[in-house]
Amino acid sequence: MAPPQTGDDGREPQGTRLEDAIDRRLRGIDSDRYRENTATVLRELAAWLRTHRDVETVEAVDDDDCRRWVQAYLRDRVADEAHPLTFDTDRDFSAASAHTYYNIARAFFSWCVDGEQLLATNPMQPDRVKDELPEDTEEVEQGQQFWSADARTALLRYVDTEAHDALDDTRDHERAFRDRAIAYLLADTGARGAELFAVSGDSDRNGIQWRDLGDGAIRVLGKSRDRETVQFPPTTRKKVERYRRVLEPASEDWPVIPTADATSKYRAVRQTLANREFDDEEIETILDDAEDIDAVLREYDVAPPALTTEGARRVMRQLCEDAGLAVDGEYLKPHGGRRGLGHRAYTELSAEDAQNILRHRSIETTHESYTEANTSDLSEDVDDLLYGDDSA
Repeated sequence: MAPPQTGDDGREPQGTRLEDAIDRRLRGIDSDRYRENTATVLRELAAWLRTHRDVETVEAVDDDDCRRWVQAYLRDRVADEAHPLTFDTDRDFSAASAHTYYNIARAFFSWCVDGEQLLATNPMQPDRVKDELPEDTEEVEQGQQFWSADARTALLRYVDTEAHDALDDTRDHERAFRDRAIAYLLADTGARGAELFAVSGDSDRNGIQWRDLGDGAIRVLGKSRDRETVQFPPTTRKKVERYRRVLEPASEDWPVIPTADATSKYRAVRQTLANREFDDEEIETILDDAEDIDAVLREYDVAPPALTTEGARRVMRQLCEDAGLAVDGEYLKPHGGRRGLGHRAYTELSAEDAQNILRHRSIETTHESYTEANTSDLSEDVDDLLYGDDSA
């Protein structure tokens, strides 16, 4: 272990050294990829604070230190193409990467507040810090697919019919109700796929659970890795609750959309029971004697893994193939539901409503996302206004 650092006067700094807190934080992260990215950001942050602000401990960091870091290390270097600071060293440091760095740093200080109780407040959180970030236009998705109103209606009509018919025959009615819940969640909530489903390699993104569902909102892990809420319309809620009655989850900790992959379920049972100090022979006996793996999940209250984003795409691809649905020759992609909802809100309600529904940080991002589509709609209206029936 390296000897403790000392200040300019030869004395050790009072409080928890940033490097020590960072090491503890990294040990608590399961995802290799997220741990590596977090290590990069936090160690660069600690080095900058020590060099430019003479700060060596967590307790000494204040919002002015964070504001200066955002200004000098993030914002000002975005425009400086000589400093490739992204995780992908083949690219310049973009505005989106600056937001990623900031979000990781903010999550670290949140951990210092809530987990370690080293700080009373998060110094990275105040608006005066966040306002120094460059504009992030990553969510400006012009040209990307969005579900049209007709495509959305056709999809929901199809999954409704499938769920209804599944009650009257021997087909897998649990799958039919699950697929309907997936379609409605994607179509009506404005949530991203990575907020609803598990993300491979990211242990923090393990899908929404039943305890995350409220009367009018769903709690998700947002893009910034903060907990956020998305709207949960009454009709959508009824569809999801109907699926819950079919699924009969053993606890509130079960994912709303569990995987159907048996291998993943067996792995979850073995890992969970091993953590509960069952030995290997006991576990294998339980599995051998069980009617099926789902019975073991319920009997021993083991939450199955959630469906992944890749799995959700496969579900949507199959649904569209079965229903004969496509947008510009492609299946209805999960993110297209979010964009379709945003487009309808933008054109039929207001830009502000679309911003709130999609949780865009700025109204400018919302405008840039949907102005092109809105202008195309206006072109048709202007043609009708100027030419009317003569336009043919």
